[in-house]
Amino acid sequence: MTAHLIPTVVLIALTVAIHGVGAVAYLRMLEAYRGFWERHAGFVFSILSLSWVVTTLVFLHLAEIGVWAGFYYLQGLFPDFETSVYYSVSAYTTVGFGDVVLQKEWRLLGATEALVGILMTSWSVALLIGLLTELYRSDQSRSGKKPPESQS
Repeated sequence: MTAHLIPTVVLIALTVAIHGVGAVAYLRMLEAYRGFWERHAGFVFSILSLSWVVTTLVFLHLAEIGVWAGFYYLQGLFPDFETSVYYSVSAYTTVGFGDVVLQKEWRLLGATEALVGILMTSWSVALLIGLLTELYRSDQSRSGKKPPESQS
């Protein structure tokens, strides 16, 4: 079991790095286009922005899943890459169908992927909440209304 510790730590680090790069790029983009967003904010623009961000986050998660699946495949834990991806999606999203399972000595790796998937999904939710908050504040400032927390 301890022999699998190094690959587990490496997989966790790669997953966090992918998500971190995506999150930093997202936040930098948000800051760079703040003025544009404030000038063009509206219902349609907000929906398009949310759709773009959700799509981007999904692709980040798929890249992270791909890293885990690639490891499973390269280690020969599944017969083909498709099965590796299927298992990884199932573990990462915590669905855990159970129709495809890791060998006994690798089972903790699958549980670790599930934990990492929960954390990365939570991180994505935090980014979405931040975006919704920005869109709401922008809408409130355009309409001349004060946000509820600043009203007396």
